[in-house]
Amino acid sequence: MTDIGGLKARILHWAEVVAPSGSEGQVREALLGAIRAAADTVRVDALGNAIATKAGEGKHVVLVAHADEPGVMAIHADEQGFLRLIAIGDVPAEALVGRMVQFTNGVTGVVGVESRVKPQDVGFEHLFVDVGAASQAEAQRLVPLGTAGVVQSPVVEMGPHRLAGRALDNRAGCAVAAEAFLRLAAMGRKVSVVFTAQQAVGSRGAGTAAYQLEPDLAIVVDAAPAGDMPEAPRMALRLGQGPALKVMDGTAVVPLDVKHHLEESARRAGVEIQYEVWPRGQSDAGAVQLSQAGVKVGGVSYPARRSGMMQVIDLRDLDAAVRWVVAAAASW
Repeated sequence: MTDIGGLKARILHWAEVVAPSGSEGQVREALLGAIRAAADTVRVDALGNAIATKAGEGKHVVLVAHADEPGVMAIHADEQGFLRLIAIGDVPAEALVGRMVQFTNGVTGVVGVESRVKPQDVGFEHLFVDVGAASQAEAQRLVPLGTAGVVQSPVVEMGPHRLAGRALDNRAGCAVAAEAFLRLAAMGRKVSVVFTAQQAVGSRGAGTAAYQLEPDLAIVVDAAPAGDMPEAPRMALRLGQGPALKVMDGTAVVPLDVKHHLEESARRAGVEIQYEVWPRGQSDAGAVQLSQAGVKVGGVSYPARRSGMMQVIDLRDLDAAVRWVVAAAASW
């Protein structure tokens, strides 16, 4: 059995780190620290992917989990010291109003909105950030233009099994991939794990990582939207009912032989699974699949309820995902 307490501790620690796309350095070091001792080689490539490999027996299986998160970037400071922002990835402007933003240099600010704008019309051009500056020069000293940040929100425990907060997508997936890597390495399997960079802005890291590693099979671990909330989008995923087999998303259709292998691996591991069909979803699967002359790719997802920039996940789904990924990778 997986140590659920260990998974939770890693997620709580890693979700504290501010790591919008392109600024993954701090979380990258934390992630590598958890698996470095089990790896034969550890490196960071030119795009910022963190890659660890264990030499061993069998086919080379690569576990993929993106380390970044959507965020914002400061692009202008006015004469009164207020900052203007742009989005990094999929960030709804209306979800930022009245929230705290933490930048990668530790500075925090409060997001406001111009009073003349109706709530339904809010865009990034209407938002400003108060970082306590009294002038343009002071604002630019505190937050140099081009500095990235994220919505500030701690992860909290909701009962014995659930967590809610920012960056659970995909620090929870990183925890699954890290634990699976450690177990496969201990089994003497040939395995790599990649904590990819810049997924939220187009899966820029995943393709280059797959090109370098040339896997026989890649398994992408990521969140998928749960459909068990009132009037939620039609998704057949529920929290606490097990991880999901990715059938297809907006980037890839999983090959049938990989799908069947994942189904059989779940059966052998005693894992109850759900199925993810997410036509507009974005993941690293497509970028991995199109690398080199093509890569066999599968997806193990965990359901996540989404509200603005926050997510809710169930640790039991992650526990099952670890056992499933290990079984699938060890038998490919």
